[in-house]
Amino acid sequence: MPNQSKPKEGSIPDLSGLISKEDLHKKGSFAIYMNWARTTQYLREHASGWDFHLKGIHLEGKNEEYVWPAPDGSGYLMCFFQNGERTTPLFPFPIMDNRNNPLPLEKISSRDLTDSHRRALCACAAFVFGLAYELWAKVEIDEAAKVDATPIKKEIARSPQRGANARQAKPNSAVKEIVGDLTGRSSIPQAQKDALAKELQTLPPHGRNRVVSAFRQEYNISSEKISEFITNPEHLSFIKSKIAEVESDSP
Repeated sequence: MPNQSKPKEGSIPDLSGLISKEDLHKKGSFAIYMNWARTTQYLREHASGWDFHLKGIHLEGKNEEYVWPAPDGSGYLMCFFQNGERTTPLFPFPIMDNRNNPLPLEKISSRDLTDSHRRALCACAAFVFGLAYELWAKVEIDEAAKVDATPIKKEIARSPQRGANARQAKPNSAVKEIVGDLTGRSSIPQAQKDALAKELQTLPPHGRNRVVSAFRQEYNISSEKISEFITNPEHLSFIKSKIAEVESDSP
């Protein structure tokens, strides 16, 4: 566990050993990560006063920009944390595509920039505070100390069970293609998953795409299907709010 003594004001806290397996998600068949929103919550709780920033650059004939040009023509960010007058060393972070290849400057979109901002936040937090360093160093991560009323499977991102006895929502093919199967997840009652699938089914295709895109952007998800990432009431509430927005905008 991290050092529990309260750090001196302005000192850099050690957040190593803070995360548990319950914080982790699995992307594809091998990549394990912690959601950027969980990272920011840990920073609010344990690194109060330390704010994340991007350092700008002034290029000739242009206003201040936040994408720095690399010698090969790709772009990167320069990041740091600040607490009052104290700042941490600059931390460079490349802007990459979904295969971790650096993107040329002319191909960097707003989505690439915002996604990289959140990834840089997580990487810089590991660099400065040791937060989730275990993911980078491949160190074993313990289970959470507290036991919730609802059991949580160790393999957080396992594929949903599809046995004959599993209760399954039956969305139409368009919903299933985008959202996947909402059965077998950890902490959301099955009845709520079924209701969510039905709500999504009532939306027009562009509305469903809008809800799914908003969820993917909010939680930094690259997968087209979001079902395996809907694992707690916060996710459910976010999706419901986006469904309500789509419905309110419909004529």
